[in-house]
Amino acid sequence: MVTKEEVMEKVKAVVDEKYVKGLEIGEDGSVTITLSKDTPDIDNVLIRLNTELQKIEGIGTITINRERDKQVDDNAEVTREMILEKLKEVIDPEIGVDVVNLGLIYELDIRPDKTVYVKMTMTTPGCPLTMWILRAVEDKILEIPGVKDAEIELTFDPPWTPDRISDEYKKKLGLY
Repeated sequence: MVTKEEVMEKVKAVVDEKYVKGLEIGEDGSVTITLSKDTPDIDNVLIRLNTELQKIEGIGTITINRERDKQVDDNAEVTREMILEKLKEVIDPEIGVDVVNLGLIYELDIRPDKTVYVKMTMTTPGCPLTMWILRAVEDKILEIPGVKDAEIELTFDPPWTPDRISDEYKKKLGLY
């Protein structure tokens, strides 16, 4: 069983504990960490935290959140199409194609409280940019007026294959 002390030891090796606003360990070994909104060098912290936490035996899903102080426009309409268009701004830097056209988005749900849930994957489980891409997806969703929060779940089931790339980008990449 993963312990809070074990996780906190890894966290403190990456970021000053004054920036850690919450730490929860689930019975299944899942870890949820909430970082302060003013955590310095956040991109680097996210990547290093994910790498360090994966070294803990028995660890499950790793979720790293940041504090929010966003005002939500309750009257603003939020649609699936708006979200997908915004997510096309998140480009996988190694491939040069956005997460939507790469087929990385498996599921998208707008909940009644205007929280947007996204289940997505990476092109490979060992992608070094995983935390950066997940954060970029979250940030883009939160830019949409009317969105209260974003919940991003990473999965590798089913594994991503090039078949998931949109037809338009298959042509651009010479896969047709």
